[in-house]
Amino acid sequence: MNPALPAEAIEFGVAAGHAFEDLGDLDAARAAEADPAQRSGVAAALAALGVDDLDPRAGLDAAVAAGELCRAAGRVALPYPVVGVLLRSAADGLPLALAPLGHGPVVDHGDLFGAWRLAAVGGGASRAVPNGPPLATRLGPFATPVEVTGPIDADPLDVLLHLTLTAGQLLGTLERAVELAVAHVTTRIQFGKPISSFQAVQFQLADAAVAVDGLRELVRYTLWRIEGDPSGALSDALAVRLAALDASRLVLRTSQQLFGAAGVCDEYDISILVRHAQPALRLPFGAERTATALVAAVDQVGFESLFPHGARRP
Repeated sequence: MNPALPAEAIEFGVAAGHAFEDLGDLDAARAAEADPAQRSGVAAALAALGVDDLDPRAGLDAAVAAGELCRAAGRVALPYPVVGVLLRSAADGLPLALAPLGHGPVVDHGDLFGAWRLAAVGGGASRAVPNGPPLATRLGPFATPVEVTGPIDADPLDVLLHLTLTAGQLLGTLERAVELAVAHVTTRIQFGKPISSFQAVQFQLADAAVAVDGLRELVRYTLWRIEGDPSGALSDALAVRLAALDASRLVLRTSQQLFGAAGVCDEYDISILVRHAQPALRLPFGAERTATALVAAVDQVGFESLFPHGARRP
């Protein structure tokens, strides 16, 4: 694995970041909550970036560029299903969502498209259509119930990429959360000095920064693994999701706590970040079921890692 990203992928991520800032940065998420029709501006910005021509399945460079796009989207809580659109079907153009195929599936921003491909992590896929307007629940402001209409084909590679690109989106959210927390504690004065001068606060921020750095490397490694051995990379994709969920729990909790009571007020950007991250954190399932699926995947396909103790055994 080469840890250096391709220059084109870096440039694409930077361009995406500038485009999302021009949309209003985190204020675009606020505006979309007040008026869901505002999301059409996001779709136009993505089209201008050339996202319609970006296929994460087309090789490692394309997958890394998609990862940088998702990271930029996570930084601003972009109100749009970027991962699902990146993995739209070449055959019918339907975007992809991961969901258990049982009763009452929910898709983030499911109302934006007339139909979706729903794929289950354990295998199987269905076509689904929106079944009502978005519901403002703990799953996020745009969680939309959908109705399964019948089976459909789906490439297992799409599931691996969806899990990994969603982890990349969470990475961007966590990076931004740490930046917001650092800015806040640097300017917030208690007992005559910035609270960033207190050792306990420094320890909390250090732990959060380490978690973000570790997730960044793991997302890049997982994209490399998927490109090199897609048939054996299910364990890696589930592992990066589990790592993203664990890091999110630490970083988002720390960031909100450092803001005090203001951390749950929508006047502050950290609150917007946390609320809009909920679909990525909870769909298709949370940490406990991810861990269960990971154990089953390791038993099925093994787990190749950077360390000898993680290698597949006969």
